[in-house]
Amino acid sequence: MRIAMFCSGRYPTPPAEDVIFAPIWITSFLADEMARRGHEVTLFGAKGSKSKGKVVDLGLPPLETHPTLPGCIDIRKDRVINFYEQIYISEIYRRAQKREFDIVHIHPVDIAINFAVNSSVPTVFTLHDPISCWRKFVYELYSKNKNINFVSISESQRGPSKKINYIDTIYNGIDIKKYKFDEKGGDYLFEASRVVPLKGFDLAVKVAQKSGLPLKIAGEILDARYWEEKLKPFIGGKISYEGMISPFELPKLYRKAKAFIFPIQWEEPFGLVMIEAMACGAPVVAFDRGSVKEVVKDGVTGFVIPPLNKKGEPNIEGMAEAVKKIDKIDRAACRKHVKDNFTLEKMVEKYEKVYEKIVKKNR
Repeated sequence: MRIAMFCSGRYPTPPAEDVIFAPIWITSFLADEMARRGHEVTLFGAKGSKSKGKVVDLGLPPLETHPTLPGCIDIRKDRVINFYEQIYISEIYRRAQKREFDIVHIHPVDIAINFAVNSSVPTVFTLHDPISCWRKFVYELYSKNKNINFVSISESQRGPSKKINYIDTIYNGIDIKKYKFDEKGGDYLFEASRVVPLKGFDLAVKVAQKSGLPLKIAGEILDARYWEEKLKPFIGGKISYEGMISPFELPKLYRKAKAFIFPIQWEEPFGLVMIEAMACGAPVVAFDRGSVKEVVKDGVTGFVIPPLNKKGEPNIEGMAEAVKKIDKIDRAACRKHVKDNFTLEKMVEKYEKVYEKIVKKNR
């Protein structure tokens, strides 16, 4: 098959090792693996992008390190990012109309869908974000277009809309070789993610205090007020902030964690950190929201906790009780669960089948 792929123009594909941006890493691996399997892959991305297939960069530097644009405009604004990346999208569909591709796979749905609906070449969109009311409206608007195909990354993600053109659910995968297993673990609790209220770091602090265990937290601070008011006052002693840690350094902290704490306050579409932790042997204790039940096997690879107590408050007590019995979880079972369900290889196999199904349907 002749496959065009695009994720981002903000960074090269793949980006530097310290960039935490799951869709771009997934795109990079997919492009390489599809090329290894004999498909003709054209990866569109910023200058510096690399792939086992063909790379088209249009001579555009990564937006994040553009030599002139930061001096005249805020390159972090969505409208700037979207316009910049639509330069690639436009070129992809120009070539698609010349029948250079059998299928197009794009990750940033919102900036590409209005191009895709006018193309005779089918497009696969991977949904990485929750389906908000706005996205529900747009996606359902094109629900009868046979060339638009959506891949959800969990069944729970589909909750807001059953009407759009889902072709399959494909869980994100990790390169399990990069996540070394530790059968013993350590004595601390751990949480890593974007430091924002939705991730519940302040609740993780309360769980640690209630259970009497040390807590390590890591991630980029994206909400300064939340950090200053809800977290910073508690840093010190048993609670430590490890900073912004690259994806390749995180396994060291996962391996020695007694448990990975995930008291999320939103409907998490997937949650890569959960499978990363389990791959290293760390059981996960998480609130039952979003994809958690699909990722964590309750009582086997961790505990899935009701998010609210009888008073309608965050269920700190329930999470702390689960932490107390975490030694009942077999860390090897955590590793096996990831190996059986959430590897990059399994993810690639499912995408290849999706591509084949769509291309066959379109002939």
